[in-house]
Amino acid sequence: MASSSGATPVPHQGPLPPGVADLKLNYLVLLVHCGSLVCGYELVNLLEGELPSLVMAASRALLGALAIFLFCLLARQPIAPALRRSVPLALIGVLGVGTLWAMVSLGERSVDPELAMLLVSVVPIATLIITALPPDPERIGWPAWVGTAIATFGLVVVIGPARLVDQPSGVAAVMMIVFGFASFALSAVLAERWTQGLSPAAVGGVTMLFAALALWVMAFLLELPTEVRPSKGAWLQLLALGVVGSAVPGMLVFVLVQRAGAGFLSLYGYLLPLLGVFVGWLAFGRAPHSTFLVGMPITFAGVAIVQWTRRRGSAERSSKGSSSSESPAS
Repeated sequence: MASSSGATPVPHQGPLPPGVADLKLNYLVLLVHCGSLVCGYELVNLLEGELPSLVMAASRALLGALAIFLFCLLARQPIAPALRRSVPLALIGVLGVGTLWAMVSLGERSVDPELAMLLVSVVPIATLIITALPPDPERIGWPAWVGTAIATFGLVVVIGPARLVDQPSGVAAVMMIVFGFASFALSAVLAERWTQGLSPAAVGGVTMLFAALALWVMAFLLELPTEVRPSKGAWLQLLALGVVGSAVPGMLVFVLVQRAGAGFLSLYGYLLPLLGVFVGWLAFGRAPHSTFLVGMPITFAGVAIVQWTRRRGSAERSSKGSSSSESPAS
């Protein structure tokens, strides 16, 4: 009979369970990820009159890819293994960056950008649904669904219900943006399954490059990139957008997916609107509505419920896995 103490340890596959992963570092990375996206959002607003929306999205994606590859070279991150998986990474890039940025860019022509930011709450909802589907369904308890509903309601309160009913003509645009965020959720779930063992930076560079190619095709089909004449200041803002608002989150998204999974990454869908309102207040003097103070605690309460449910489920799966591995061989 084989001794359990002499059994060869099985290497961990997939994201580390919350009991093992450094949760504090995961949350810090998540906050930096959200902060870089907020910076990108503000830079996009500054560039709005200088560049057509799709040209801007394609340019920031290309600059982001180049910045990530430069980082990989300086940090000696292996790029070749990611290039050998170009087909799945191309799909992830087109879904998670190309489709998302295209849908948001086109949708914001008809709806308030703040309403578009609210719609990022689609990401955690879509992630819950996708992870519960075959071929590898995750068992999700009902408290997670309740927490998701509570957090989403809190965000609606933060932005203000009036904005949702004042723009009935933008229904098609809202659906485009919702589709973009759902596409991102799908890409994150695929990335959790397909990118383990690869350098997150290299994955970010390859996926961003394929997204840039797709966005440039759309830009040439729907806009006139050759007639764009941005100012010198716009070039500097675009460079900052490519590095801070594209390259940084483009790498961190895969750091989070590999460390903690797509479910944890999806929390940015709740944190991003709140952080955006807070930064707009501190940096640009845009005083938040009173609804912000009411909705923020509601949102964080919902997030806490979702995270508690996920941690409990991961702990139970980890406990069952330990019990089965420790049982003596017959």
